[in-house]
Amino acid sequence: MPIWADPARGERVRLLADDDMTLLATFVAPPSTRPTAADLRAVPGTDLARLAEVALRDLPGVQVTTRSNEAEALASAGATVQGTTVHLVRYRLREDPPPLPWASLRLSPGMEAVGIEAADPDALAAAQRAAYGPGHPDHRATLEAQETGVLEAMLAGELFGPVYPDASTLVLDEDGRIAACLVATLWEGIGEEWSGGPWVIEVFKVPGAPRGLGRSLLERAVAVCALDDHSAVGLSVNGTNPARRHCERLGFRDAFSRVTLNLPGEWPAPPTPP
Repeated sequence: MPIWADPARGERVRLLADDDMTLLATFVAPPSTRPTAADLRAVPGTDLARLAEVALRDLPGVQVTTRSNEAEALASAGATVQGTTVHLVRYRLREDPPPLPWASLRLSPGMEAVGIEAADPDALAAAQRAAYGPGHPDHRATLEAQETGVLEAMLAGELFGPVYPDASTLVLDEDGRIAACLVATLWEGIGEEWSGGPWVIEVFKVPGAPRGLGRSLLERAVAVCALDDHSAVGLSVNGTNPARRHCERLGFRDAFSRVTLNLPGEWPAPPTPP
């Protein structure tokens, strides 16, 4: 099976090659309760039909997220498209500089903003579960991410680059409990669509937290990125999540989208009969 870790980018980034070892695509293998190939990207010039053929053969039963062209080829080869599209949106800081007041976080009396490094992992996980409770579009994905250690991997800088502490904030209520959180990282980039820079990997507020707190956290992060002379800040949002409209009102615009598909078969691949 011509799949191996990318020696230049770490264990989680994998390379998919043809039988003659011609590189066809790269993907990320995050922690997951099921085999996952995130951000499957064809190498420029690759025959997408051949990529789809090899992917279905060598990645049976794997859930794939990928761009529209690769998704079309995989679907034509027999993969099943899931209903949800993830939109990756970007705020262009130099074209649309944020208002300076955004840099000041608006907090209700008794609340306190602290650095993300102060977060207790168990308390942060509990707050995240409360924020994405049953009925939320990201409820199931959040539970799976916690079960497989994705949150810890992100905070450790293993998936989307090191945490960007200046733009990240933890908000505590008057009893010292987590009321809201925003975590930003410095993501190295994934090609022409995102050349690298600040990326908001998580933003939420728990039920009962003041209205507008999540928006204020995001405004502050955007302002900090602008003050630090970054050209853009990005984040991803589920296509069915109402938060997408809030991001658009702030000035975020679609940069690109990702489609999720399930490849047929079972993983690991059953042995071929003699």
